[in-house]
Order: sequence, then C-alpha cells, then structure tokens
Amino acid sequence: MAHLDKLEISRRVLKPRPSRRNKPPIEHYRDKLIDNLEEQIEMAQKTIAGEPVAIKRRRGREVREVRPRLWWYQDPDGHVGTYVFHNRTALKLNGVGPTIEVGPLRKLPSVFRKVIAAVRAGELDQALSAVARRTLATWKV
Repeated sequence: MAHLDKLEISRRVLKPRPSRRNKPPIEHYRDKLIDNLEEQIEMAQKTIAGEPVAIKRRRGREVREVRPRLWWYQDPDGHVGTYVFHNRTALKLNGVGPTIEVGPLRKLPSVFRKVIAAVRAGELDQALSAVARRTLATWKV
C-alpha cells in the first residue's frame, strides 16, 4: 500500500465524456469535419516546412504514426486546389462544385481555417446532411 499512499485520492466523481447520442447528428458531422480539417492544416504546414507528412493517431491503446489522405492536389505549375470530404465524399460547396481553388501552397492553411469558420457557422450543414443521407442509404442493416 505504500504506492497508493503517495497518491492524492479524493471522493470526486469525474464527469463522463459527452456522448454522441446526446447531440443532434449534424453537430457530430460538424465536429468530425472540423477535426479532419485541423488534421489537414497540420499536414499542409508540414508539407510547407518540407517535413514528412505523417501524424500520430490513437488506435486502441497504442499511438501510431500514419499517413492519411491529402485533401489537396498540386499542379506542375504550383497551383493548389482542394476538396472538403465527409465519409470519403467531396462536399458540393455553395451548390456550385467540390473544388476550392487555393493558389500557392502557403495559402492552404488559411483556406482550411476559413472552411472551419464556415462549418462552425453552419454554412456546410446542407452539404453534410446530403452526403450523410447518401452514405446511410448505402449501408446494409
């Protein structure tokens, strides 16, 4: 018991992690998209800095380094275009199309930050819902 005596033990009850069931589905889709966009910002910054594009993800109890999909492409001229994905489907933005023209690669993180602001404002809710409905329709129960 000498090891437990060194710890500060209390009667406080920790709050459980918020359940996804308590949220409306659109809020879950927004949170998921924001997490993915922040990951893309991190990878874009690594690409700009010339570092290898790999991030750490938790898989069960272990943390592994993975190389996720990049949401952007670069022309031989250096022009960058990007997509915004949900469930591996590119979202149709403003009812126009899926592609965002960025310009040089250094502008990519700021473009993704603007998309995050749009997600928080609810501007992509219609596109997220459409992709989610299409995805749910293809599941076999």
